[in-house]
Amino acid sequence: MLNNNSKWAKSLTAIVAVGLVAACSRNGDKERSAAGTVDSAEVRTTAIMPAVGPGVQVTRTDARSVTKAMDFKLTPENFARFVAAADSIDAVDGRDTAARAHLRANISDVGSTDADAGLKWLETNDAVSKAITSAGMSVREYYVTSIATAAATRFMDDPASAPATPALAKNAEFLRSRKAELARLQALRDHKPVVTSTP
Repeated sequence: MLNNNSKWAKSLTAIVAVGLVAACSRNGDKERSAAGTVDSAEVRTTAIMPAVGPGVQVTRTDARSVTKAMDFKLTPENFARFVAAADSIDAVDGRDTAARAHLRANISDVGSTDADAGLKWLETNDAVSKAITSAGMSVREYYVTSIATAAATRFMDDPASAPATPALAKNAEFLRSRKAELARLQALRDHKPVVTSTP
């Protein structure tokens, strides 16, 4: 388990680093391209990030959202909206065959040149987009929250072992008392019945 977390932490750190390089390289693109040294369009994430909750697929071109997720602080308010949006997406999935087909399509290999391909794919379905916004958050916020939650979940049992990003360790600590919600989100993502326990 520790080995897997260690490998995942290295992968996460590499993905964040690539995202930061992509973000930082935007300002100097013209100078470097003119000199023929760097084509910033080639700077892409090399691994697919995990996500939590239904509907989110992170592609190789979603480095901007991955970088934002590392800075994104989970709070009781935004996490509650995220869970509500996930429930709304699940309801749409259950009643709308077109939305269901859209949500279940595998897009991991698309968007080789389109920035934010995973986010844009989620935004393109009107029923899914409305389900998210009905919970009081934007599609982008839902997308980033999904990535931030997935990243922090890996370090819930040992927040101190999280890579040094602005919010990751704090988010891991935040999620420690929310295992029931995380189990619910995983069930929704896997299209399995949600089991709730009552005292």
